[in-house]
Formats: sequence, C-alpha cells, structure tokens
Amino acid sequence: MVFNSVTFLIFLAVTLSLYYRLNHRGQNWLLLVASYIFYGWWDFRFAFLLLATSLLDYWFALWIDQSSDRGRRKLFLTLSIVLNMGVLCLFKYFNFFAESFEAVLRAFGMQPSFPILNVILPIGISFYTFLSMSYTIDVYRGEIPASRSPVDFLLYVCFFPHLVAGPIVRASYLLPQCQKPRVINPDEVTNGIWLILMGYVKKVVIADQLAQFVNWGFSGTSAPFPDANAWLVIYAFAFQIYGDFSGYSDIARGLSKLMGFELVENFRAPYLITNPSAFWRHWHISLSTWLRDYLYIPLGGNRFGEFKTYRNLMITMVLGGLWHGAGAAYLLWGFYHGLMLSVHRWWTQAVRKKTPGSDAEGFSWRRLLRIILFFHLTCIGWLLFRAGALPREISQVQVLKDYLVSMFNFSFHNGIHPTAQAVLLLGLLALFFQARHEMMNNFSKWPDRWKTLSIASSLAAIFSLGIFEGSQFIYFQF
Repeated sequence: MVFNSVTFLIFLAVTLSLYYRLNHRGQNWLLLVASYIFYGWWDFRFAFLLLATSLLDYWFALWIDQSSDRGRRKLFLTLSIVLNMGVLCLFKYFNFFAESFEAVLRAFGMQPSFPILNVILPIGISFYTFLSMSYTIDVYRGEIPASRSPVDFLLYVCFFPHLVAGPIVRASYLLPQCQKPRVINPDEVTNGIWLILMGYVKKVVIADQLAQFVNWGFSGTSAPFPDANAWLVIYAFAFQIYGDFSGYSDIARGLSKLMGFELVENFRAPYLITNPSAFWRHWHISLSTWLRDYLYIPLGGNRFGEFKTYRNLMITMVLGGLWHGAGAAYLLWGFYHGLMLSVHRWWTQAVRKKTPGSDAEGFSWRRLLRIILFFHLTCIGWLLFRAGALPREISQVQVLKDYLVSMFNFSFHNGIHPTAQAVLLLGLLALFFQARHEMMNNFSKWPDRWKTLSIASSLAAIFSLGIFEGSQFIYFQF
C-alpha cells in the first residue's frame, strides 16, 4: 500500500473515522492493527518478521532496564544489536558480500561457489531496524525508561506514516506521544492537510514527472547525450529524489498531525546550502543525526585528533552509503560524501582558520555562486547513487564513465535539449518549496485568501499534472 494510491485513501478514511471515536487506548490498538495491515499489504509474511523482531527488542529493553548488573545489561544490548543487524544483513547484504568475496577469491585464481539467497527485501527494513535498535541503545544508556506496555512500543515502531520510509524518529520523541492521550489541535490539522497536499505535489507532479526522463536516461549502457546535456538527466534525478523523499516525509508528517502526533522534520532546503556539512544538517536529517549519535560519536567523533576525526567521518559516511543499498555504487557514494566532509573540514580549519558563514545569512552573489557550485558537486554524488539502481546486466562502471565524459563535454553540437525547459520548471518548483520551507510548516497562520488559493492551486496541479499509477517511493527499497 502506497500513499499515492486509491487503496490508501480508502484505508485512511476508514482509520480516521474510527480513530476520532475512540479513547486513547482504543486509538493505540486501532493504529497498531492498521499499521500492520498497511505493512502487510505488500507481503503479509513480513508483518510477522516485523512483529517478531519488535517483540524481542521490547523484552531486551525490559531486561536491560530491570537489571543492575552491567555485564547482564550489556549482554541483552548485544543480543538486540546482533538480532537487528543479523536480520538486516541476511535480507539486504548477504548476496552482496557473498558475491564480493567470490570476486576477490577469483582474482587470486580460486573458483569458490557461495550460496545465493533468493529472498525479497522487506519494505523499509533499514528504517524500522534503526528505529528499534536505537530504542534498546537509549534504554541501555539510561536516556529513557523501557516501555512497560507492548502496545505502546509496537505502535512506536510500526506507526504507519513513518514505517517504510521514515523519518527515523527516536523513542524519546515519539514513544511518549504513544503513551499519553493526544489532543487534536485544529491548527495542526490544518497544517497537516497542507503538508499532505504539498507532499502529493512533490511526489506525483515533481518526482513522478521527472522519473520518466530519469528512467529513460539510465535505460541504456551509456549516457543518452554525448555532451553536457547529460547534466539534464542528473538535474532531473536530483529534483526527483528530493520531491520523492521530501514528499513522503511531508505526507507522513501531515498524516501524523491529523491524529495528534508530531514527527520530526526531515528536510530543510538541502539544495540551498553551500557546503557538505550543512547538507547533512538539511537532507534526511533523521538519518544523519542517527549516524552521528550512534556511530560517529561512539567511534570517537572529533575528540581524538584530526586523523581519527577524518577516519570517523569516512567510516560513518561509507556505512551510511551501505545503509542505502547493497552495492559498490552506494559505497562509492558514501565514500564521496565522506571525502567532501573531510576536505571541507580541512579547508575550514587549516586554510580558512574560521568557521564558514551560516546558511541563514542574507543574499549575496558570492553565496549564490557557492550554492550553485555545491549543488553541482551534490549532483555528481547523485550520479553515483542512481547508478546503484541499475540492473545487474548493465555495467555501472561503464555508465558512470560515459556520463562523466559527457557531462564535461561542453561542445553542445546540437544545442540545449528541449527537455531542459520541463526540468527547469519542475526544479524551480522544488526550489520554491525549499526556499519557503519555514512558511510551509505554518500554513494555519496564512491569510485565508492565500490558504484558499494555495489549496486550489495544489489540487489543480495534482489532478492536471500528477501521475497516478501508485508508483512506489524511491526510499522503499532501503
């Protein structure tokens, strides 16, 4: 079941009509059942996997919380981490590592044959695994108490708006909202409706329109253009993935507001910043903060000298790339961003000797040029990322090489391709949402005439330009 489908709209209408008639405990039971129906719609077998791993983490956290013996607490935490990472690695990474190890052994003249698992990747497994695992870690650290109610905890993990593509909400933030009665605030409902509409515009108008061009651009074994027109495909993917993922997050946040919940903001104008450090404070914020708090800082962060800081940055970003997908292209994408973060840190500390200006500073031509430059560096990373989704029969290396050669060939023998107009218009719409992201979060405070005009314009865009094929969101595969 996907947000952009008639089935989901019927599911939502039934769920909300019952939700508003129940008390707090009844609402939690309803949302728990609805969330498992929502998740099991793809394949009911994976709903049992989700339930089993969640219940085990519920018990591990209780045992950690109730035990005063440090060794025993550490054992339960270790079991929780091994369970979660084991399930994730089995479904998502087993074949990748088996094939990679085979390739290494063959390079030394050996002929190994490892088994390959023919299993379907459970939707959103990386998201709910990180969600559940962070809960037991926080209980172990003493940052939150373990939940005594299995219903509250299971709802925290499987709450359907964020279940399959985030944001990755911490237990300290969302679990108390499950445990206490919610208040339906009319202003927040208004904000929620607008977020849902804005999310649909981003998904079915911006992302799905651009997806047609992007899929065509990556359908062959080489770049579709011999010159810098190849940038158009990369621009299109940059705005597609923003519209797709940011749109999902907006819909998730909007749906939550309709039920009295608050989810964290996951995007803050990521294409209007000037450096890689700021990018990860604006793009997929819930993942970047998760990696910071549960990987980068435990590795040592920036506390033990420059060399170890660069090492920790690289490890964090490479593993962050691997989190996105089991493939060399995702590893390379993580390495690329780790390298940019390291170079940026070296530049600001060793060369500039000061922290760069805030992204909140006013307009200047110098800042605009920095935004344009870093956007193009980000787009090169998106080329690596998109190559990770190519079919096995297409050589990722050949496609990457061909694209890079074309992108930096500025001859333009046949002029600018006509698709530039559509990419530019949809890209400008995406940039408008980013430039006004603070205003978009406070729709209830807008003048009534602007509310009416904005809702009418959004509905007109959705129904006249939207693609309604129930296409999955890009991040469902992660």
